[in-house]
Amino acid sequence: MLSGDNLHPYRRRTETNNMMSVLIVIGYILFVLVLLSGIIACLCGMAGTLLILLAGVGLSAATHWQRPSLWVLLVLAVLGIGAEVLDNVLSAVATRQQGASSRTGWVAMLGGIGGALIGSWIGPLVGAVGLVGGPLGFIIGVVLIPLVLAGVGGYCAAYWYELRQGKTPEEARQAGKGALVGRLLGVMGKTLIAVIMSGALLWIAFVHPK
Repeated sequence: MLSGDNLHPYRRRTETNNMMSVLIVIGYILFVLVLLSGIIACLCGMAGTLLILLAGVGLSAATHWQRPSLWVLLVLAVLGIGAEVLDNVLSAVATRQQGASSRTGWVAMLGGIGGALIGSWIGPLVGAVGLVGGPLGFIIGVVLIPLVLAGVGGYCAAYWYELRQGKTPEEARQAGKGALVGRLLGVMGKTLIAVIMSGALLWIAFVHPK
């Protein structure tokens, strides 16, 4: 039977183990939240895949670079960087196909980012109200509003820039349509890659932890 003196170290070990368990749970919760934030960031037209990659690096470092392994991190890095390049390339190509310049593509990208940032501020407020109607209302507010405003921002930026370059309103509208289509295609492709990356990390973290 444990004496009073021997009981204190036992209690300390128990308290330490409990504290470690709590920290591990908190760490996994933060890990999942970062993955979700990365996907939402992609929907907003921002570099969400890089955020997901950072979550993978954090998980690997916490497990002594075992889960995920370094080669898996390398694959995720290639996917993340490729997704960001794909987003910008699709936007620029679609804009140029409508007769706009490459500069218009970059202006449209900046306009899309601006619209997405505005949407990221408004979206949570609308999502909180929409939550009264269920999860679908929350998703519409948090996800769709930034996505729509990203497209509108890209369209308006391309339209404005083409007018400044002396193009006719019709030519400017065509450039705006190209920017909008390219932006949406880029966001969809990048978000799909982000979901794949997040799914792989969740599988490594929870389904196949060894």
